Amino acid sequence: MLEKLARMLRGANGVSVSEEPVHRHLAMAVLLVETARADFADQGEERDVMRRALVDALGLNPDEAAELVDSAFSHSREAVSLHGFLDTLNRELDADGKRQLLEWLWRVAFADGRVDPQEEARVRQLAELLFLPHSEFVRMRLKVEAEQAAREQD
Repeated sequence: MLEKLARMLRGANGVSVSEEPVHRHLAMAVLLVETARADFADQGEERDVMRRALVDALGLNPDEAAELVDSAFSHSREAVSLHGFLDTLNRELDADGKRQLLEWLWRVAFADGRVDPQEEARVRQLAELLFLPHSEFVRMRLKVEAEQAAREQD
């Protein structure tokens, strides 16, 4: 009986589900989704920002980006922990990559024109878990906030 349970917990390739590596693009998208979901509001504007970020930064076409965002929402809802996603990103991204991701997180948070306290708390938490200094957290927020203000003036 224990052997049967062990086989069920292993995928077809014999590797435990929890041991399977998380693809970097999916991990990035899941963190963007986590930011969008933080305020419990409709994520239409946030989805648009996520898709644009994935197209611009990762070179995906719009259909691939939309599919990745949908997959990230599904993974985010099912995830018990963000550990696997964060582990992948901490191993595979350098400091510049993490700063770029932090900028995307802020863009998602600002997508609807304001940042709710829950969104700010989520971005702060994710920045800390990516081992980014607080100064980067503040610098990226101010950068995105200034861009948002300039867009609103146009």
